[in-house]
Amino acid sequence: MAVYIRLDDAVRARLRGDGGGSASSGSEHEASACLSGLVQAFLETEGAVAGEEGAAPARNGGGGEGCDSDDGDGPERAAAAAEAVRELLDPPAEEDPFRIRLAAAVAAAMEAEAALRRYGAAFRRAVARRLRAAGYDAGVCKSRWEASGGVTAGTYEYVDVVVAAPAAPVARRKSGSSRYIVDADFRAGLEVARATAEYAAVVAAVPASVVVAREEAVGRAVRLAADAARRSLRSHGLHVPPWRKTRYMLAKWLGPYKRSTATSPSAMPVAGAAGMVDVKCRAVGFFPTPASASAARIK
Repeated sequence: MAVYIRLDDAVRARLRGDGGGSASSGSEHEASACLSGLVQAFLETEGAVAGEEGAAPARNGGGGEGCDSDDGDGPERAAAAAEAVRELLDPPAEEDPFRIRLAAAVAAAMEAEAALRRYGAAFRRAVARRLRAAGYDAGVCKSRWEASGGVTAGTYEYVDVVVAAPAAPVARRKSGSSRYIVDADFRAGLEVARATAEYAAVVAAVPASVVVAREEAVGRAVRLAADAARRSLRSHGLHVPPWRKTRYMLAKWLGPYKRSTATSPSAMPVAGAAGMVDVKCRAVGFFPTPASASAARIK
């Protein structure tokens, strides 16, 4: 029998870690604001997860989105989900003017570093470096989570931008800062095999080139997309793979992460002989041990 937990406002406030500041170079975000976001999202989508594991679905506590039922993936339901995803990830300019300015800066940085696009880690660092040069508090974040409850372990990397209260949307100013997710691979991360036409419409609602959105909007959009993906897969008689379950998807952008602002040009690819490119990267935010560092110097 599934057990559902209801949190009062005081506990939610403590979990969210209200009042926290922006992240610093190489900092860890494995408690308070970051982990609590994933915990809260998990609790709010317990019904969806229970449905994936074969238990009876429950009513969603996060405002209605992500309700994980097997009522089908009809055109009307899919159209509503697609519209909601579009509004979350690409809201009107008047709702968040800062996001529009940031999106323009991201587009310019991506165009300037287009040659590095196929080198994922180097590309993200280059984009973050240009955003920092433009005055934004940008960093490269690497999330990492362990296997649990039928969800496999994994890692994911993306860029974020932290903005102080004066430039943040009115609804977020009380918390002291707002965090924006910048991910050029967001849409690719939602694709599934043999997608129904309805689910394809949901994926098509995601900006094709890059997603620039507040982290809470990303979380809500992911819950909607993960629920639609589950219905799409099950309509073909397919099981939901661990990497398409709601908790796995949320962990990518809302799970514990380490943030690095070390985006100097020295980390960029350098052209070598015969037109070859030598890319030297290390896991962002996960620093080598003294032994491995010494070994690197010996080489």
